[in-house]
Amino acid sequence: MTSAHAQRVRFASAVIAAGAVALALVAPGGAPVRAAQKDKAGGDTPNALAYLGAHPGDKAGEINAGIANCVTCHSGADKGAATFATRFGSDKFVRLNEGPTWETKDIHSAALTRLDSELGKRMEEVLQKHRPAGYKVSTAAECLVCHAVDKSPSKPLPEKVAKDFVTSAGGVNCTLCHGLHEKWQAEHYKESDNKKGVIEWRTMDPVYKYSKGMNDLRNPVVKAKLCVSCHVGSAAEGKVVTHEIYAAGHPPLPPFEMSAYMEGEPRHWGYPTELPFFETVKQDTWKLFHFHPADKEAYLARHYAAGAIAAIQAEAELLLADATRAAKDGDILDYARFDCYSCHHELRYPSDRQKRGYDGPPGRAPLRAAAGVPAWVVAENAKGSPSDKVKALAPGFGPQWTKLKAAALERPFGKPASVQAEAKALWNWCEAFLKEQSDTAEPLFPPAQAKNLTAAVVAAASGREALADPEAAMVLTWGALALAREGGTKFDAAKLKVLDGIISENVRIAPFDKLEGKTMVPVPAQFPPRMKRVATFEAATYLPAFKKAFEEFPLGK
Repeated sequence: MTSAHAQRVRFASAVIAAGAVALALVAPGGAPVRAAQKDKAGGDTPNALAYLGAHPGDKAGEINAGIANCVTCHSGADKGAATFATRFGSDKFVRLNEGPTWETKDIHSAALTRLDSELGKRMEEVLQKHRPAGYKVSTAAECLVCHAVDKSPSKPLPEKVAKDFVTSAGGVNCTLCHGLHEKWQAEHYKESDNKKGVIEWRTMDPVYKYSKGMNDLRNPVVKAKLCVSCHVGSAAEGKVVTHEIYAAGHPPLPPFEMSAYMEGEPRHWGYPTELPFFETVKQDTWKLFHFHPADKEAYLARHYAAGAIAAIQAEAELLLADATRAAKDGDILDYARFDCYSCHHELRYPSDRQKRGYDGPPGRAPLRAAAGVPAWVVAENAKGSPSDKVKALAPGFGPQWTKLKAAALERPFGKPASVQAEAKALWNWCEAFLKEQSDTAEPLFPPAQAKNLTAAVVAAASGREALADPEAAMVLTWGALALAREGGTKFDAAKLKVLDGIISENVRIAPFDKLEGKTMVPVPAQFPPRMKRVATFEAATYLPAFKKAFEEFPLGK
């Protein structure tokens, strides 16, 4: 075993240990934050943070992850068994285009094949020298854990092998997000025994659905937790991209912003405001479907808030795991836990970074502003929340984020003991905040509050951090566009084109489509334009373009 691989094994062990510590942290009230949801309908409201992974009774390798039954109906309202589904108004409840949309337009469907791509093979050549004999990225658990469906989510990463993953049903497929169990699949299209033409499953409590294995993806917190587990990382699930993996060729993970990701992805789902079924729902819209009518709450605003806090919590969990390893080994934290572009940027004089100033000694790599600033904006906005519980939590984020940043800058690449303590505290704050986001049934973002959030994101996108950090500018621009459009803003296409030439206006760069003879655009081909924008980013060109695009909004300082 090479020394590099031995260190990675120790890191994996520390990840598991720290992940266990994180998952054992206790939310306010004393309830474990990932306690299993109730198995029976009528139980307590589930802790939405038990969003994924082992359900009661799961055993490694005994989970169904096939999608053949899914595409039978979800392949078009006029095709196959979908004609049966339309008898029950299913095309008014969901789009019924989910299968072809995922297969032909959604880049998640190609996640597994990317491991056998030219880039995957190059990474394999680089990593083979530092891995056991016979290493292949297409069968390595460290890669499959995000690029495929994990059939054994309760098994520790060092024990996983290729057969623990689905390698024959696409990449990130239906079951990974919606739930790995077949228990719910038959019931969710079963006609009522007492009411002809009615499928009772639709209006059943999400608690009951989860007991059958379906994840409650209508809940913004559940959705955010699931997405960030790969798009940021999850120590507890072994989903960790290290500096070694990046150096071997893994593309940089773009910052996570859920509302923009939802808007940018080819949608195989519909928002409640778009589907006729939800017009008939008059009561319990939050309890059953986690939405409020548009005049009561802005749908994307609540998702933005959940996504921003879930993203920084995922960063905190990764920091906690790595600090645990580093403290044990007498090492520094992995470079990947810090702001990549604090080192990987052009040297310029005068410098936007020097003009902005630093949170610690100049020259030390800080944590990612692209993760911290959106969460800070959400916390500041929450000080005016209609929920007293959310409002009470809001002031706690800023001081704790400041402490974690200071711990990471206490010495070059962080002082492990300090990072451990502050990452754990931030993780706890996020958990409490997300619990309120999930459990609060009343609207948290009525139109006025959503308007204030949009204005705050716009101000941050033109403020101190964004003007010196291309990644922060990018993620804040994504959120500003998504929220402003939800609020009714119509943008000038020519002005957006100018802005897009400076900073990519959406996470989705190029078409990914194999319909009508088109060829899927390989992921690596999408990165050079974005990386070029990052490398040449300057506040002097970004700020005027942003101001013109968002001319009706107050800007930052």
